[in-house]
Amino acid sequence: MGNKIVIIGAAGTALNIAEQIIEANRNLNYPDSLLGIAIDDESLGKSINGIPVLCKTREIKTKLPDTDIKFIFALYKPEKMKERIDLLYSYNIDPGRFTNFIHPSVYIAPSVKLGTGNVILSNSSVESNVNLGNFNIICSNVVIEHDTGINNNNFLAASCCIGSFVKIANGCFIGLKSAVREHVKINNYAFTGMGSNVLHDINEYEVVFGNPARKRI
Repeated sequence: MGNKIVIIGAAGTALNIAEQIIEANRNLNYPDSLLGIAIDDESLGKSINGIPVLCKTREIKTKLPDTDIKFIFALYKPEKMKERIDLLYSYNIDPGRFTNFIHPSVYIAPSVKLGTGNVILSNSSVESNVNLGNFNIICSNVVIEHDTGINNNNFLAASCCIGSFVKIANGCFIGLKSAVREHVKINNYAFTGMGSNVLHDINEYEVVFGNPARKRI
């Protein structure tokens, strides 16, 4: 019997994650099941897309103390990565209460090293000797090539392609259908606009986009 999962978040990617967990559990023999969501916006009601709202985010530790309940943090926003990461750590939830969700359609090479609190959505591929840290969200149809290192709290939007020997630091956002050339280093809290081809390193907090990707002026 698997874990019961609570998603911290209730819109956009959070709902994508929630519904992929439901589908995987019902139809693909995935052992974990979705218990519900935690969100602070009371205007959203007591359920969203039929998924029960269990509590506010800061009530998690008191209202959901059962250690069989695991969490996934899904409140990232591209313009608020640092703010949302600080929010995650302000909850002071034991790291052991977080879990990974890897959709059954995902390929992960046997040599991949994987932390906790990660999400890898449908039809993605993570190749040999990739090192993936904690609390990363990898959306559907993403390819991460061999020997790449991705630290913590990053968001890779759908259909990205990350080349080999790439280094992605912390809190970075990689936009839809972006491609990152091999051996590129992307530093903390960098932002890559959708459809960009990243050929060179990106500095901390730098915003780039285009083909080839250039710094936003």
